[in-house]
Amino acid sequence: MGNYLIWILVAILYYPLFSNLYNMRWDTVDYSHAYFILPLSLWLTWRKRGEIKNISQETRLDKKNILSFIILLLGILMFIFGLRQDYIFIQTLSLIPLLFGLIGYLYGKKMAGALSFPVLYLLLLVPPPFGIIDSITLPMRHGISVLTEHILNLLNYPISRNGLLLTIGYNEIFMGAPCSGFRSLITMFSLILVYVYISKGNLLKKLVLTAFIIPMALLGNLLRVITLCLITFYFGEEAGQGFFHNFSGIVIFIITLLGLMAAESILDRKLKSTV
Repeated sequence: MGNYLIWILVAILYYPLFSNLYNMRWDTVDYSHAYFILPLSLWLTWRKRGEIKNISQETRLDKKNILSFIILLLGILMFIFGLRQDYIFIQTLSLIPLLFGLIGYLYGKKMAGALSFPVLYLLLLVPPPFGIIDSITLPMRHGISVLTEHILNLLNYPISRNGLLLTIGYNEIFMGAPCSGFRSLITMFSLILVYVYISKGNLLKKLVLTAFIIPMALLGNLLRVITLCLITFYFGEEAGQGFFHNFSGIVIFIITLLGLMAAESILDRKLKSTV
């Protein structure tokens, strides 16, 4: 009963923070994928309910350890510091050591190990500082615009570039923040990471598939921007910035997921052939 009370107090402690995050913060840093991170983490924990029950029965005694208490204390201090300094990044990040420490202290290190992925997955809901977002998205936007110009030039399309402004035919396309692909990249990474985690296979296979996520997502965004340029060239700016611009990200996500599934199938065949 005492453990349930502790978890209720943790929920009360973090409620104002998550209320702030859900209401405004994630949207301001183009981090909208974060809305589904906590529900997915809870679902991943629920999937382990059988293992959790077994570990609970095995480790009824000797649960508490000094290392877990230190990690828990670190999380509490981070939360207090973030709250006092109004630094939402540190305040949200404190959830990770606090959960690890509390789980290890209340239920043992084996339980903390079993729930390590659902807890670490919560890192994807931590809103990064604005400066970090800009330092990531600006080079991505520049790289996408350069590659798009070179590829369409090779295909003999009348395209030129001035910084982040692409001119194709008589139409101009500015590579704004959404064109960096950061939102689609982090969304794809968040969702496909869960797919890789729950998929069958050894650790090597999962590491290889995880390594595929980022390059495949970047390639998908490049194809998206090239397609937007071609739609704009043939059908005008309204067509390029309308329906297709809004929903092309979903199409690219599906293509990336199918590509990852194809890579998984090839990898499975390779691993079977070496056995």
